[in-house]
Amino acid sequence: MGVTMESFTNWLLEELDERGWSRSEAARRGGISASMFDKVINGHARPGLEFCKGVARAFGMPRPEAVMIRAGLLPPLPEETHNLKEANLLLAQLSDDEQEMLLTQMRALVERRRGLVVERA
Repeated sequence: MGVTMESFTNWLLEELDERGWSRSEAARRGGISASMFDKVINGHARPGLEFCKGVARAFGMPRPEAVMIRAGLLPPLPEETHNLKEANLLLAQLSDDEQEMLLTQMRALVERRRGLVVERA
């Protein structure tokens, strides 16, 4: 099921309702302009990165990625397979420098794959 603005705004409204907050209260807590919050809720503007960061801040979410996924700015997270679980456990055992080195290599592999896909198209 794809992400729609309607599902995103419904989620926002449900979150506000659960907290007993007004739109302006959520905007204040997230450092977002109240008018921008209203524009997104009313479908007159699409949420961007800063808006999603502000919503995450307002709702006490430690990372904005979940909001960005709901807004359609990021793809949904992949299903957590055995390999992903193992990779996460192994990565956690490495130093920050070693983790960054592996992440750099992984990014390069993904970019290379994207380039191959574009060339074939």
